Amino acid sequence: MLPYILLADQDSDACDSFVEELDKRIAYAAVQTVEDGQKLLTFLANRSWKDLPSMILVNYELPDSKAPDLLRELLTDTRYLTIPKLVWSCTGHKKEMEECRMLGVKRYLHKPNGVFEIEDVVRVVGVHEVRRV
Repeated sequence: MLPYILLADQDSDACDSFVEELDKRIAYAAVQTVEDGQKLLTFLANRSWKDLPSMILVNYELPDSKAPDLLRELLTDTRYLTIPKLVWSCTGHKKEMEECRMLGVKRYLHKPNGVFEIEDVVRVVGVHEVRRV
């Protein structure tokens, strides 16, 4: 199975830009997007252990939840413990960043706002264990 990133973000433009840039840099990786936290949890629950994503990238503020709430939920299922988790946010408040790191986030990123910033995010994601599974 080819690796894929599960991206939870309601901003379709940000998702499209991320997918487009990732496709340019990592040809074998794909992205599955969901718009909110409940859809992320449902998506994961409906996957067998061998069909889980290689990485999870979550927008800090989703319409129905915040990243720390989702991260706590993901910690309750051992199937998700080894999946690298990244969070992006427009704000980057230290308190938010620290809370996410305490919950196992590998990297807290500034949400991209333009081509150059999306390139930087994709570079970081490419370095973080997007690999064949």
